Amino acid sequence: MTSKYKQIVEDIRDQIASGQLATSDKLPSIRQLSKQYACNTDTVQKALMELRHLHLIYPIAKSGYYVLETPEKKIELPLPESDIANLAYEDFKLCLNESLIGRESYLFNYYHQQEGLEELLHEVQKLLIASDVYSKIDQLVITTGTQQALYILSQMTFPNGRAEILLEEPTYPRMIELVKHLKLPYQTIKRDWEGINLKKLEQLFQSGNIKWFYTMPRLHNPLGHSYSSSEKKAIVSLAQRYDVYLIEDDYLVDFDSKHQAPLHYFDTSQHVIYIKSFSAAIFPGLRLATVVLPPLLLKDFLAHKQVMDYDTNLILQKALALYIKNGMFSKNVASLKRQFLANQAQNQKILNANHFQLPYQLLNQQVIVKLPQTLLTKPFTKQLEGMDRLVANQLSHRANLDVIRLKDKKELHHFLTLLESMTPSPLNAKDFAD
Repeated sequence: MTSKYKQIVEDIRDQIASGQLATSDKLPSIRQLSKQYACNTDTVQKALMELRHLHLIYPIAKSGYYVLETPEKKIELPLPESDIANLAYEDFKLCLNESLIGRESYLFNYYHQQEGLEELLHEVQKLLIASDVYSKIDQLVITTGTQQALYILSQMTFPNGRAEILLEEPTYPRMIELVKHLKLPYQTIKRDWEGINLKKLEQLFQSGNIKWFYTMPRLHNPLGHSYSSSEKKAIVSLAQRYDVYLIEDDYLVDFDSKHQAPLHYFDTSQHVIYIKSFSAAIFPGLRLATVVLPPLLLKDFLAHKQVMDYDTNLILQKALALYIKNGMFSKNVASLKRQFLANQAQNQKILNANHFQLPYQLLNQQVIVKLPQTLLTKPFTKQLEGMDRLVANQLSHRANLDVIRLKDKKELHHFLTLLESMTPSPLNAKDFAD
């Protein structure tokens, strides 16, 4: 039997497709639809949100909903990010309700499985395959977010018997917090938009001290840079040659428009530990992640995890399994990805209009800019106070703070105004030399 929510969506969609409702026609009010379909207003609002997501209707404040497009007249209107987030939340809330009502038997007839809920593991395996991460289902573990996975890995004894970890600089701030709080022995290797020095990486691996190397090969936080396929192959080859494990944090895999292969794809010696978080693709409060582990590490990882929690939250696992299985996850990711690319295009347009010459990367709403030596003067850097100079992403005191992250269009316009106010000076390639 079709649910009232789906019935409303299908009926209005059919009316638009047939021409019964034309572009700019006003829909019945929420109260009228609620009465017509004998359902509550929440169900109607959810259906209308779905129709907005499909780019079929749009709202006008204090007026109601109107038809956005018909087969003869199609208009592309990006859904605001706040609405995408609300839609994701409403969809996930529906899955949470489903996991507690009518499907709750798993809570009472569940046989302990530290790896994760079997239903979710099967759904996640399909998602991973779509991202070129191929693994057996018994290599997957569901954790309470990326941070729990990183903590466990930092506490484990690895088969190579080493103690030091290697971090890119700059890197993920929470990884820095982990290293500092636990006083872990570490080394760093510089990363910029040219990647990393592979000869330096080989020297570090060859030293025989590195247990594992933590990296974000794709859409790096905070640089926005991605390794090329040749760089990934070289890193994996070095890891295999010198018996160093690689922790691949692929937190933005769902937003990669180039569909690049991960490090894991090139791994033939079981040296890559792959981590995928669901927070960025659904909402930040959802602390669930998947770890793909080499078989040699699985037993010890689960032993450490069991000390922390008996099971990762079962209700959230069940809801996420439903969310992926019924297509809500892929639908939400598609909306976010469109918005991600639209934000980048808008910032690119601003930069082009200002004939911007400095090296930069675009990452959703952010613009990450490399500052030349000619701009690293006290008078200019003082004007950058309050902007993100990536201090929180640096471990060593010797790190160069020559990169700035502009978080939104307001900061971008402010930065462009500062540049314009300077005495004009040519920006040559030598300005960016180390």
